[in-house]
Amino acid sequence: MTNYKTAPIFICLIAVALVAVGCASTQSAGTQLSDSAITAKVSTKLAADPEVNPFEIDVDTNEGIVTLSGAVEEDFDRKEAERLALGTSGVKSVINDITIGERGLGERLSDGWITTKIKSKIAADPDLNPFNINVDTKEGVVTLSGRVKTELASAEAAKLARATEGVQNVMNRLEVG
Repeated sequence: MTNYKTAPIFICLIAVALVAVGCASTQSAGTQLSDSAITAKVSTKLAADPEVNPFEIDVDTNEGIVTLSGAVEEDFDRKEAERLALGTSGVKSVINDITIGERGLGERLSDGWITTKIKSKIAADPDLNPFNINVDTKEGVVTLSGRVKTELASAEAAKLARATEGVQNVMNRLEVG
């Protein structure tokens, strides 16, 4: 049986949790939702295109700027993914970091493991917001993108990435503000 007296308290707790998460971000809630919607729309377009393998392409969006990464077999696929992203509502620009050439399963697993370790380190750091920092890894090269509040936060995220086993290089594209 439902306790109707505790329902308003439960709803208030959920609202407080959502506000707390939103306050921890450097982006407004609207921007975060918009970026998520753009990422979903681009990913859907890639999945619907018979010429492009969406499992080879990672899509990330920050303030309307879409970053495409991964590896595809042909230059046509790379250009098609960029074309699809540019044609998506809300996209301001596209950074196309997709490379040509197949990656082996072991390489993808290793890169995925590196990304997971770095994201865990960022989430555990009280001075960093994991919702604002995107981590991509390809052949041991880590790219950090997104927005942080201070230069110190940017440097800390890069330091955590560099200190992770398997990382060959870190490209710090974090914006401060």
